[in-house]
This record gives sequence, structure tokens and C-alpha cells, in this order.
Amino acid sequence: MSLHLVDCKKHLVNRDHGFELSDCGDILFRNFRPDGEDEKQMRELVFNNAFLGKPFDAICPCKQWFGDVVLAPYIKHQPEHIHVAVHKVSGRLIGYLTGSMGGQHFEKIQYNMVRKQVMSLALSLTMPWNYFDQSGRMFATHIIFRGERERPKHPPLGVHWNYQVDEEFRGRKIGATLLQRFIDDAINADFRLIWAEVMAYPEKPRGYFEDRGWSIYDSKPTMVFGSHVDFPVQILCINRPLLSFEALSKLT
Repeated sequence: MSLHLVDCKKHLVNRDHGFELSDCGDILFRNFRPDGEDEKQMRELVFNNAFLGKPFDAICPCKQWFGDVVLAPYIKHQPEHIHVAVHKVSGRLIGYLTGSMGGQHFEKIQYNMVRKQVMSLALSLTMPWNYFDQSGRMFATHIIFRGERERPKHPPLGVHWNYQVDEEFRGRKIGATLLQRFIDDAINADFRLIWAEVMAYPEKPRGYFEDRGWSIYDSKPTMVFGSHVDFPVQILCINRPLLSFEALSKLT
């Protein structure tokens, strides 16, 4: 998450709405388009990454429901802060960032929307419990009864983000470029702090984030993956002053 970016050429294609394109060789970075296709591919990507970078179907097969929980609050209430990366040859969406500048107001909206989705799963008649195998039932039960208790505390101010990158394209600074686009917007809007929720586990421990300039604001152990992992997993809230990114960009 240190921001060494791919070399991109930028141009504004809609000056009124700020639809900026970044042309980076075979990858195009742009703003989210609410035409349904971006959302469809984002759902696929987050589901394929949600199990510590691997497909989530080993935990739970409920792809549509999972996409609603993770993405719907941002698509409905913060679409202007969603950035995507597209592979130009195939037209495939290979990365995205969902961001929010809505503070605690958005977090409240997000909590209520997620809670509604969780309860809809518990009470669903169209997707009954016998649709799930034992692993899926354990996951759904865990989310319903323990999900909020395992979330770390967040800073009261600042902007937050989450990004996903297709496994085939990792290591090409796509996440860093998506994050820099959001950081530029946040700095221009006079925000001073940025934070995110991330998973820490042996392959990517707390030190991974600290070595990249992030501070640990809070952490909570989680059992969301149940018996599918034999190592501890924590949910971290990491944060960092936005001006540290601006200072870094001036040095590079």
C-alpha cells in the first residue's frame, strides 16, 4: 500500500461531472458508471477475493446477498467516490475502490443497510436455510449474532476506503493507483485523515500495514472464517494523515 504508481496519462472526459480517465498502458482507470455493468463485475470481484484474497464460495454460496452487503451502501450513497480499473483489451473490470467522504452519517446509513440485508437473510423465504450447507449456515449465523461485535472502532472524522484487485493483476500497483485517485479527491475536499478496515493474518500481519506508513487505530479478533483457517485473523482499523501522502508525492 505504499503508493508507487503506474505511469498514467490523465484526461477529463466530462468536465461538469469530473469523469477523469487515467490511461496506463493496458489498464484504464476511471470513475464508476451506474449502468449496471460495473456493479455486476464488482460483485464478481469482491466475491472472488473475500476469503483472504480467495473465492468466498468455500465459506458461503450467497453471491448476490454478499454483494448487496458489501457494495450497495457505496453504490447508492457514495457512487462519486468509486473508482475502477479496466483491462483495455478484454474490457474486464480488474479492480475497484469504494470510498466514502460521508463520515459518521454514511456509517450509520451503511450499518442500517447491512443490518437490513442480514435480517433479510435470516427471514428469507426465497433463499431458505436449507439452501446453505453447514459452512454457509455457520457464516450467516456468525454475521447475524457476532458481526458488529467483531468490528474495530473507527476514527470519528476522515474518509475511508476499500479496494479489490483481480488475483491475475496483483503486483502491478493497481490498488495503489486507485487509492491515489481517491486520496487526491479527499485532499481537494480538505479532509485530513484516511482510514480503512483490513484483515491481518500470518501472510499479511499488522506489521505489513505499519511498514507502509499506516497506524493501527483499533483491532478485533474475528472468527468469521470459522474452521476454514487454522491461524488467527484480526480485523484492523488502520489510519494515516492525508498530508503524508501529499508529502510523499512531492518527493517522488
